[in-house]
Amino acid sequence: MKKQLLLLVAIGCTVTFMQSCAVSSASQLDREVAVKPSKESNVECFVDMKDGSIRHFKTLKLVTGVFCAPHLLGDRKEKISAADITAYQNANHYAVSQDRFKDNTRSKSAVETLPGFAVRIAKGKLNIYCKKYFNGTGTAEQLFIQKDDGDIMAFTPDVMNSLLKEYPEASQFFQSSKRITPVSKRLQATVALMKEPLLSRN
Repeated sequence: MKKQLLLLVAIGCTVTFMQSCAVSSASQLDREVAVKPSKESNVECFVDMKDGSIRHFKTLKLVTGVFCAPHLLGDRKEKISAADITAYQNANHYAVSQDRFKDNTRSKSAVETLPGFAVRIAKGKLNIYCKKYFNGTGTAEQLFIQKDDGDIMAFTPDVMNSLLKEYPEASQFFQSSKRITPVSKRLQATVALMKEPLLSRN
């Protein structure tokens, strides 16, 4: 009886220890993802024009309203139309036009960015983009993946798995963390693992 009781206590301690490690690892992963910048770090505000030029600004503000078409306002005076640019970065995010995406559900509305643009939420070996838009009944999101400077493809688990073949630790995490929601957070954590190991082996 004493042996069984000791065995139960040992199992309970082991389970508690493993759960605390998992919680600690998850919170460390959340901190790592939060500090990984997804913007371009060498400049603050800019727009990539469709003619191939890049325009730099001290400030770049997203302007929306009932009686005006959404646009960017550079240095508080220059109006920049979404139709003239392929990407931009302001103080909040880096965003790219849906014209650059493959397998895209096109939209004419947006949340947090110009209509038809997606915000980069992770930057590294893979870039992850999130396009939030109004779908008639609420807000929907579509995720995209880009390897290096290649095509920007719609996210599916199969596409992600094929891109993770060279990164076994990140691949294992992606497969084992299916309960992390939303999916965008799971993808951010996976990309962070591709850059460098986050969890100590000690």
